[in-house]
Amino acid sequence: MDEAPRKSGLDVIYDGQCRFCKRSLAALERLAGRRVFRLHDANDRALIRSKFPMLADADTDNAMFVVTPRSQVFRGFFAYRRMMWESPWLYPLLPLVYAPGTALIGPWIYAWVARNRRRFGCSLDGARQCAGKPERDSTAATNSTPP
Repeated sequence: MDEAPRKSGLDVIYDGQCRFCKRSLAALERLAGRRVFRLHDANDRALIRSKFPMLADADTDNAMFVVTPRSQVFRGFFAYRRMMWESPWLYPLLPLVYAPGTALIGPWIYAWVARNRRRFGCSLDGARQCAGKPERDSTAATNSTPP
């Protein structure tokens, strides 16, 4: 494996067991218009420790992290903010993340969303469900008739 420093793109370390996280990152990738993010599941602790030793003690259960080609690390709201700079197609979102006061309120909102993320999109492992409601089986929903 080539360990040469990457010249472009960002490494994004996130909760790969969170559907909300996966959907929001997929939407951001589509908006970017090209592949500028390398996504890594934070639940693969061995991989994260080997590829990103600076995140060995990071609280990856509570926040997403972005690592730049220069090994700069951004956490949570500031990680999302950093991602906006990776594609000209994302530039229109910059005023939203740089508006006055966002550096103060953005981390608070991010922390609330991160704490409640499983309510927004459910987990993938089936053990943790959507806000206490079981997930609907899509095949059962299409094969059933309405009451």
